[in-house]
Amino acid sequence: MITLKQLRCFVTVVKTGGFLQASIQLNLTQPTVTKSISNLEEYLGVALFDKPLTHRKKRLVNLTEIGEHLYIQAVDILQKADNLEQTVVDYQQLIGGKLRLGISPLGSEILSKAIFNFYQMHPSIETSLIEDGAESLKQALLEGQLDVATLMKPIDDDFDYLSICCYPVVVVANKNRMGKQKTKVTLKSLSNAPLILFTSNSSFTPMIIENCQSLGFEPNIICQTNQWHLLLDMVKQDMGVTLLPQYYTQKLDLTGLVCLPLTQPQLKWELVMAWRRHRLLTPSMQAWLDNIRKNI
Repeated sequence: MITLKQLRCFVTVVKTGGFLQASIQLNLTQPTVTKSISNLEEYLGVALFDKPLTHRKKRLVNLTEIGEHLYIQAVDILQKADNLEQTVVDYQQLIGGKLRLGISPLGSEILSKAIFNFYQMHPSIETSLIEDGAESLKQALLEGQLDVATLMKPIDDDFDYLSICCYPVVVVANKNRMGKQKTKVTLKSLSNAPLILFTSNSSFTPMIIENCQSLGFEPNIICQTNQWHLLLDMVKQDMGVTLLPQYYTQKLDLTGLVCLPLTQPQLKWELVMAWRRHRLLTPSMQAWLDNIRKNI
């Protein structure tokens, strides 16, 4: 079998013009260089130099015709091998690489700072963002189409994860609908209320529906949207009531609205950054998770 060491000795002898010069440049003994090329010639079954190996003590060496052809290919092979090694070094040092990040519609705003900082720290990493529903993100993680993705607890055993945030679910309604006396709302009390909810392709709305069903009623959902301003405008017009993670009540314009804690049950919105269990973390993935720990 031809080795890179043999090819490197061969190319260096040609470039330096002699075996002694090659041994000095390669930091090898001259007999080691001589034997390496002798083994290469024996394996190939051809002579690479005009003179026998035992007489090659002159500074200048002459390639045979086949030696000239093989020299060109050997130079190319060594260059590709060097490129291969450099690619691995760059990959490990985060000079290159890819990160495929999946984001669920609910909670994407929380990651904006982390994404910006990651880009500033690692501009050479090719980062692709895909926004999709929870089930699609889970499947993409399992099939290796994504490296990491935001999911909502509870998390399947197929995934490892890093916690991002945890907020209670609150009820948001027009002040006139709820009245001034109410300080909290039970989910059961909303059994007949017209609900305006965030789009169901996140895990948040299915959680609301499942808890309503567990209390013995089907929620009266009159509209679903992923447009925050439209959702709140409809609630402000008293078309219905909505349920949101408390995080959003701190970020959105709630003029004319009232936010009340949800009780019985006290639901929580717990967002995590997940990846396929037992998957070897790439340097890019590890850097992203470290970034999440620092910036969330």
